[in-house]
Amino acid sequence: MHGHDRIQQLFRDPGVVLVSGYARLPDTVASHSQYQRLGVVLAVDTADDRIVAADTTLLTDLAKDFFRALVEGSSVTEDLSGLLRRVQTRYAGQSGAALTTALRRCLETYHHLREGARSPETPDSEE
Repeated sequence: MHGHDRIQQLFRDPGVVLVSGYARLPDTVASHSQYQRLGVVLAVDTADDRIVAADTTLLTDLAKDFFRALVEGSSVTEDLSGLLRRVQTRYAGQSGAALTTALRRCLETYHHLREGARSPETPDSEE
């Protein structure tokens, strides 16, 4: 499944959440003058905590596709350091540190979201 059909299926699944993270790009990166920040967006299936789709504001399609190949299908709850290390060691572009930071922020956002979903609701007032 590709493109529009894949996105539509993700939208229809109430168990899929979208999380994003951003990091400052180094001044030496070509896209710095245009973007200044690098973004990472992950679609995560809450049923199994796996990344079902990923995107980034990296400049080239090859870099975006490579990032997707590195992270899609990965668990966001198991071996987080391994996921971050894989991106850190396999993506050797000048934006590598920003990419890893943005990914880490996505993972943190997802964990905060999940923790919030698990904690009991606090009553507005005590009786």
